[in-house]
Amino acid sequence: MQGDYPETVIEVIDSEMRFRPATLRAVRAFASSKPWSGSLEKRKEKFIKVTHDLATAYNVPEPDLRFEQLDGTSSGGSYYLPKMHLIIMSGKLSVVTYLHEFAHALGKDEADACRWSINLFRQCFPRQFSRLIHRGHMLIRPTDVGRVSVTSGTISG
Repeated sequence: MQGDYPETVIEVIDSEMRFRPATLRAVRAFASSKPWSGSLEKRKEKFIKVTHDLATAYNVPEPDLRFEQLDGTSSGGSYYLPKMHLIIMSGKLSVVTYLHEFAHALGKDEADACRWSINLFRQCFPRQFSRLIHRGHMLIRPTDVGRVSVTSGTISG
């Protein structure tokens, strides 16, 4: 493993993984909202709503969600600050990255956050999942192949 990350996406895929019904409802509603469409402000609203819905599903305090430097570059600079219960999304609004950071808000380590976010994305966004390329522990768009550094999680160029 690289750090605490799984070496590949395949090693975390689990067809038997189950999620709370409220979690699936929240993320399926998010998928139906088409989080990749609309103005940036409308898209942010969709991410804020799913944050509320997931916190409710897990009966945890809602993490604060902030957006920084949404310039369309890699979402690899996004992170979770446990002491502030704060998710920062940067680069682009990536659903997989968001789910990964929310998993940290649930207390999951890197390996479990990858497992939870990838499997949840796979269940709720099957068409989008099938279109993505596996690079290390990450799912990336085919247009980003060759621009992604697997060790840092960033897109260059």
